[in-house]
Amino acid sequence: MFNPLLPDYSTLKNSELEDKINDLAKKYNSAAKFGQGSVCYQISVILDALKEEQRTRQQSLVAKTQSDQNKNLDNLININ
Repeated sequence: MFNPLLPDYSTLKNSELEDKINDLAKKYNSAAKFGQGSVCYQISVILDALKEEQRTRQQSLVAKTQSDQNKNLDNLININ
């Protein structure tokens, strides 16, 4: 879900992104424990954006890895 009020998370390093996700997950659990539904909703919106950024990075890494593997296979096939 895109929210124009959230900062651009693509500038974060992977470790920083992971730290933010873990921190917000703890805060979400605390808010849920104390029955703060509106706070939980706001935290979940940010968590969704962070997790989406993480998924996007993982998908691009998988695509790059597959592309690199396909290039290596092209050199193995010789039809002369």
